[in-house]
Amino acid sequence: MAHAEAVGLGASPPLVWRASTASPAPLSGNASNDSLYEICGAPDAGLRSVAARNGGRLARGEPSLPSDELAFTLRSAGLPYVWPRAWSMRGNDLDETKVADELGRFVAKSKAIGERRCGVARLSRDDGSSIVSVVVVDALADLEPVPTVARAGEWITLKAHMLVPASEAKVVLLGPRGLPRTVLASLNGNDVRTTFAVDQPGVWVIQVLASASTGPRPVVEAHIMAGTPAPLKFAETAAPGEDAAQGAANDAASLRAMINAARAGEGLKPLQAASDLDTVATEHSKRMRDMRIVGHELGNGDLTDRLQSAGITFRVRGENLAAASTITRAHRALWLSPSHRANLLDARFTRLGLGVTKSDDGRVWVTELFAD
Repeated sequence: MAHAEAVGLGASPPLVWRASTASPAPLSGNASNDSLYEICGAPDAGLRSVAARNGGRLARGEPSLPSDELAFTLRSAGLPYVWPRAWSMRGNDLDETKVADELGRFVAKSKAIGERRCGVARLSRDDGSSIVSVVVVDALADLEPVPTVARAGEWITLKAHMLVPASEAKVVLLGPRGLPRTVLASLNGNDVRTTFAVDQPGVWVIQVLASASTGPRPVVEAHIMAGTPAPLKFAETAAPGEDAAQGAANDAASLRAMINAARAGEGLKPLQAASDLDTVATEHSKRMRDMRIVGHELGNGDLTDRLQSAGITFRVRGENLAAASTITRAHRALWLSPSHRANLLDARFTRLGLGVTKSDDGRVWVTELFAD
């Protein structure tokens, strides 16, 4: 068992941003010998630092990092991984067998895609209790260093290396203002490369989207502060449309209200409810839930195949997928993702189908289908 770090009470320390975003971040020394890595994946130094920060919160009586703040904390730690998951256990004289069993059950809830990596932090409190904190990711690609801070107008070169086979890749930028935009990128073997300018001052979100075994999905992400200082803490911000969900009859109705309110805020027309799309979306959400994986292609064809099998004609179509603790968290995660926001705000779409289902642990599985 690895050594436990002592932690006291007090406010969460300010975030310290790494100079660049890159992976992998191999962990060496005694910390990498923790037996829990045999369960959760390859040791990662950056993930261990995030696990330690989350464990410190728990030691101070604060809740575990929510999904959006967890992802933001990874960015400050210089990590490009998407869709991280956090787990913890606390108590006096924790039994190692029980810790390993509970962690194993948590890890098994999501099917591994790519290379599974994790960070394990053990903390002890003055009262003698201890905390085991773990952060897990599935790495589908690694990223060569991308600067965290740049000048407004500076040109950035991005190089990513796929860890899984990919048939297509693109890079989506979300600047401080305006809609997300896609920039030209090359996929040569397993290497993705592009060059772009951060041409507005403010925070930029850079996302590489690749078509892998489960369809297109984000594989790496980075934040660049262009001519602006890096934030010292996470500022929780509601996604546009969240207020519109109040009083909705169910999760699907809540999500529909949030989507249309977000579009209205950008001057776009609302999407009309489409029962035929709802049916296809619901079937896919149930399939994701049962297979414990978020993906566009899960053995029943891609989106085009599924729509055509249902006899649905379309001019254009799109799909957003998510799994989150609540329907609001799902909407927020999709809004914060450049490629998913592009679908939410695509003016070509006129119809919307939604599928929302829950797993036994309360997790919400979401499929959003857009068409015209």
